[in-house]
Amino acid sequence: MPRSVLKWLAWLVAAGMIVITTIAAVYALQARARLPPLQAWHQLQLGHEFHASRPDAPGSFAEYLALEARLFAELRERVLDQPAAADPAPLSRFNPDSVVAHLALDSMYNHSYELAPPDEPRGSVLLVHGLSDSPYSMRALADLFLAQGYYVVVLRLPGHGTLPAGLLRVSWQDWYAAVVLAARHAAARGGAGKPFIGVGHSTGAALLTLYSLRALQDAALPAPQQLHLLSAAIGITPFAALTQVISGLSFLPGFEQARWMDVLPEYDPYKYNSFPVNAARQIYRLTHVVQDTLDDLTPAQLAAMPRMHLYQSIVDSTVTANQVIRGLLARLPARGHELFVFDLNRREMMEGLIAGGPLADFERLRAAVDLPFRITLVSNRAADQRDMAAFTREAGAREVTVRELPLEWPVGVFSVGHVSLPFPVDDPVYGLTPDAQTSSATAFNLGALAAKGESGALVVGLGTFARLRSNPFFEVISANVVATLDPPVSARPAVPMAPQRQK
Repeated sequence: MPRSVLKWLAWLVAAGMIVITTIAAVYALQARARLPPLQAWHQLQLGHEFHASRPDAPGSFAEYLALEARLFAELRERVLDQPAAADPAPLSRFNPDSVVAHLALDSMYNHSYELAPPDEPRGSVLLVHGLSDSPYSMRALADLFLAQGYYVVVLRLPGHGTLPAGLLRVSWQDWYAAVVLAARHAAARGGAGKPFIGVGHSTGAALLTLYSLRALQDAALPAPQQLHLLSAAIGITPFAALTQVISGLSFLPGFEQARWMDVLPEYDPYKYNSFPVNAARQIYRLTHVVQDTLDDLTPAQLAAMPRMHLYQSIVDSTVTANQVIRGLLARLPARGHELFVFDLNRREMMEGLIAGGPLADFERLRAAVDLPFRITLVSNRAADQRDMAAFTREAGAREVTVRELPLEWPVGVFSVGHVSLPFPVDDPVYGLTPDAQTSSATAFNLGALAAKGESGALVVGLGTFARLRSNPFFEVISANVVATLDPPVSARPAVPMAPQRQK
């Protein structure tokens, strides 16, 4: 190669490194300026957290639960019981006297937990939550499977449910190793020869997808027969690729904030508000491992993939329906897979205010034909109505079947989204219309909070409370879950539908 070309290439590499380093330095400086000081829960590392690389890492789910119990005891001892570390804010999950701390620490929903039916299980299900969430996000679906006679295992992923600092050093390998332990345990609890089902939200969906792909190659992994995946994190923004460089300056004194994308008050009992750079880096790596694993498998192997049921909002700040299709469903041979897509509110008076991107995405899906999977679009029955309908095109078909739904858009709600899909609207903490009986027991609700005021009045943006936290159409998901069980205890109890008509 001519010396002049080598010099030109060296110059390009050097220029690229300068640009990346400059971006990282600017981000670190901005983080230091815009983020508040770090607190104990942003810095403490709990010694009893699960890490797959440790020589003494648990080898069974029972050992994982025992380690988790020691982890929560350590959390109380090192944070809640220490006045210097605890948070005096009255709505903090790290204030031992707050209602938020009571929910976070005295309920089972930040822990892994199991539910056993009164009779012999019909099968088993493993439910895995999303990034920065907790097992609480799987609560409604866990109760649904229990009502159908399934043994239920809900996993707390490593780094979750305790301190936001738990996500500083966790890796996707830790999450995956925990999924393997829980999957083996759940399948065994269900019983030999009985159905084993996986249910995941966001990162949990990506982990269960990877587990199912690897189970096609490894007979030692009990293979699920079905997957129900909500807001599946199949494709993530490339910005996460810069996170490793950005956080590289965090070792410098005064630049510890560079390890964080957000540092916020922790008023949510079941979800971290603060978000570290490492969390974005790990989900970015996980999505690439999923794609690489898909590349490594043959069409014959992929034909044995569990039947997949995916549920996705057309408006999603983390992953889009098109990414779910291109990154997963379009790569699988036809096997009864299906995708539910929740549209925006198309009521005519709001049409001119709807963002163009989601509208274009939805139209592309509506126009797609001959797909190797069933697609159902949940949308307004008509442009001037809040009433909903399900528009379904079977795999390989062109015609559309329309089913009217006894559901409608709540007043003032324009879309569902990434975080809202697993929560029914009567959820006591995140529900838009929380159930009065359960809400009085918790005395704390975030989903129905409609904060209004001048910008700057709160330490968090007013938009924080505008994001929908529950799903007005959760019954569509729950009804489909029940209908896919073989045989269901009851057929589609939640959403009776009108007779089909062709369109």
